[in-house]
Amino acid sequence: MTKPLLSVVLSVYNAAPYLEECLESLAAQTYSPIEFWLADDGSSDDSRAILDRWAAKDSRFKTDHNDKNIGKIKTINRLLLERAKGKYLSVHDADDYSAPNRFELQLQFLEAKPDYGLCGTFYTKVSDDNKVLRKEKKHVSADVIRAELKNFNQFCGPTMVYRADLFKRLGGYRLFLNRIGNEDYDLSYRAAEQMKCSNVPHFLYYYRQSENSLSKTLKAENAVSHKLVQWLALERAEEGKDALQKNEVDRCVAQLEKLCQPYKEEPDLLCREYAAAYMYEKLYRSAFFAALQAIKINPKKLINYRTAFYILRKANINLLN
Repeated sequence: MTKPLLSVVLSVYNAAPYLEECLESLAAQTYSPIEFWLADDGSSDDSRAILDRWAAKDSRFKTDHNDKNIGKIKTINRLLLERAKGKYLSVHDADDYSAPNRFELQLQFLEAKPDYGLCGTFYTKVSDDNKVLRKEKKHVSADVIRAELKNFNQFCGPTMVYRADLFKRLGGYRLFLNRIGNEDYDLSYRAAEQMKCSNVPHFLYYYRQSENSLSKTLKAENAVSHKLVQWLALERAEEGKDALQKNEVDRCVAQLEKLCQPYKEEPDLLCREYAAAYMYEKLYRSAFFAALQAIKINPKKLINYRTAFYILRKANINLLN
């Protein structure tokens, strides 16, 4: 029996330090047939040259670069809807890597269960130098996943493999979330409303959490995007369609502004929340950076200093090196 084609896409922006490891893990996949669509999204480092080099030496790798930076969602939608030929689709992050048998196991699952439209995997969070930070399990029961989606995302986005016909029926990733985040949460939520979804119970993906990338920008829109996804889902449940499906973008913008309002009223709150999230992930330098930002925003608030000293004490390292 002929195996179906799998299409994997990468949108790459300044990922040169990790890109070789990512591409090597893709080239080593045990599943075949497979194609990889690679797009440099206006990088200023050597990412494009690395992608071109891989495309020149391995026919499974194909490039379709952007002339300028347009954002991840626009890029992957273009590749998935216009270039990918596979029965199954997946989006891989450029600074992560996968176990060799990852796609083999996921395609076995989906081919055996035609009533399932999407599956992810368990995953391992790693640091810049590949030290294990945490192993993350996800629910595997479709019923539990559907019930728990209202509370939090049930999938690690780049672990997801989905049926191309389902992806196209959903209209792909929604552009409103470009540069805001949680587009994977939104896609999987909409997918679970139409078909069963699951996670393969094996640690098959290595998700890199880089101190450098996390600490650059703290944005309220990123912090509340999961709440926007939940609001849209509630509208679909109550009215059949959500604001974006009704083309009521202004109403979606208004809801996003409403969700961001507490941070506009208390800007240092956003920094403290980021600091807490980074501490949970053991990203101590990013946590300390966020705490310093809170102090800079409001140097008269004692809790900001307490947060910074707490991080220093818990981290037990010299964060100033």
